[in-house]
This record gives sequence, structure tokens and C-alpha cells, in this order.
Amino acid sequence: MRTAVALAGALALALVGCGRKGAPLPPIVEVPQTTTDLAVYQQEQEAILTWSYPQLTQAGHTLDDLARVEVWRLEVPPGQEAAVSGPTADETRRQLLLTRGAVVARLEGESLRLATRGAALVHGDPLPPQVETAPSMFWYAVRSRRRDGTPSALSNVVSWRPRPAPPAVVGLTATPGADGVTLSWPAEPGTLYLVERRAQATAAPWELIVPTGVAGAGFTDRTATQRQSWRYRVRAVSDGVRGPASAEIEVPYPDVYPPPPAESLLCLPEATLVRISWQPSPESGVHYALFRRLGEGGWEQVLPFTTGTEHIDREPPAGELTYAVKTYDAETNEAPPIFCTARVGS
Repeated sequence: MRTAVALAGALALALVGCGRKGAPLPPIVEVPQTTTDLAVYQQEQEAILTWSYPQLTQAGHTLDDLARVEVWRLEVPPGQEAAVSGPTADETRRQLLLTRGAVVARLEGESLRLATRGAALVHGDPLPPQVETAPSMFWYAVRSRRRDGTPSALSNVVSWRPRPAPPAVVGLTATPGADGVTLSWPAEPGTLYLVERRAQATAAPWELIVPTGVAGAGFTDRTATQRQSWRYRVRAVSDGVRGPASAEIEVPYPDVYPPPPAESLLCLPEATLVRISWQPSPESGVHYALFRRLGEGGWEQVLPFTTGTEHIDREPPAGELTYAVKTYDAETNEAPPIFCTARVGS
């Protein structure tokens, strides 16, 4: 009997070795990668959730068939959140969300597109009015699904207890200038302010200029480009809660300001020529013109508009020479000239 068993085993190995295939394996199910960076903050009466756009599977492959993203919420009555603690607290929260919570949003199609902010997703969940002395805690999590319904695991769980929002800022003003658009508003002690901006000609989402907030009664937006109009609004932040936006103001920002001048003009005389060089203006897209005069005589232009930053004056007159470089922007606004001197000949 043992011999028969041994022969049967050897025969099986031989068949495998001869190229016989076994039963086909089931297809590998690609699970969407679990979100781990879900975050929450309160703006007015909404909990704002932010997290990375799902792009990969757990195996590290591209998630090219994302169908929707689910937003889960669980309201935890006052005092009960303390009962979930210890090393298994995170997993317990996930299980409670799945068994007692509810899907409050399904982001798919157009709603997914509207929630997309570059490489992130943003969703606002309205917070119910809080009438208790101690308001409830709200737990949130998200998970992704492929077109075939395969879900990711539930994300990290974040929590938020609603708090009163600060009032809207009143009295926002803006003044354009050569260094940018300067905003000012009445400030409250201990309050941060968020400055939001967008171009007048677009319907793009508002851009948060200083994510950490501004402490004080004003801010100069040095990144606003000229030759267009900008819209601004400001929010107060108190106790981590963002208040409603102020009234919007529109700021036309024409290019009527001179660019920063070129820097460090250097003149190096040689026997029969002068080498001139300078450092460029900090502003891009500018042009330069080079002028020269002998002694106290009149100025003459020796180099027409150029984007370069050096020139060789091969036929300078003998004597004490002064050179000047002027900087011009695209609107022909002129910066103050910079000077250097050189002596040619005996």
C-alpha cells in the first residue's frame, strides 16, 4: 500500500514537471488604497473634510476606475466618546462608523469633479444646530469604490465638536501699489484672519493666500499680477473655527508702476573699449537700454532695448565716461536708472 501511495505521488510530480497545468487561480482583486490623511475643520456651520484624491490600489497600481467616494458620519452623544480608548480605539471607531454610522455623501460624477481641488478632495458636511450645553461629537471617515463595487478600507477617523463661529469681517479695504495689493480690516485681539483671492475673470475656487492665517489688521498680497482685476475676501478664525466670508471687494490692478531697476552696474575700461554688465531686475519680462555721456555733456543711447545684461562699448570717446542703464517693463514703465563711471585714454 505504501508503495502505491509513493508511486502515485511520484506520478503527480512527473506530470507537473511535464508541463501539466493545475486549476486556474482566481483573479487578483485590486483594492483601492486606504486614505490615511483625512482632516477636518469647521467653517461657519459646516465640517470641512479634506483628503488626498484616491490614485492607487493597495498593490501600488494606478486606480483608473474610481467610481465614487463615500463620506461616513457618526454622531456620538456627549460623554460617550471617552468610552472608546486604548490601543484598539482606532479600529473600534471604524467598526462603530460602519455599523452605526451613515453615508452622508456619495461623491461621483459631477459631484466628484466639483469636490476635486488639484490633488485633493474637499467636502462640506452641514452641522446640525447644537442646543445642548455640551454638543455632540461627530466622527468622520471616507472610503473609495471601484466601478465593480470593490471598496477600500475605511480611512482614518477624524472627529469634530461644533463650536460657535466668529462674525463676518466688516470694513475690508484694498489699495493697489507697486509692491502689491495692500488689504486692511478692523482686527480683534487674538484673532487670526484668512485672506482669500481669485481673479475677477475666472470662476475658479477661492485661493487661500496664507494658509496659516494673518495675525493683525492687514496684509500685502505681493503675488498678485498686474494687468488684471482681483477679488478679495477675509474670514476671521477663532477657537479653530472659520467665520463667514466678508463682503467681496474688486481691485483693478493695472500696470502703471515702474519695475524694480537693474542692479550692480559694472564698467570695466580696457585700452580701447569698456565692458559693461549688470544684474537683472527682479521682475521678469523687462528690457534694458544703455546710455553714455562724456563729462558733463548730453546723454546718447549706445544700446537699444535688449533683454541681455552685458555690452561691450567698442568705440568709447576718450575721457571721463558715465554709463546708465534704464529698465522698462512691458507697459514701458521706466525704473530709475543706475550708473557707473569709467575713464578711457590718458
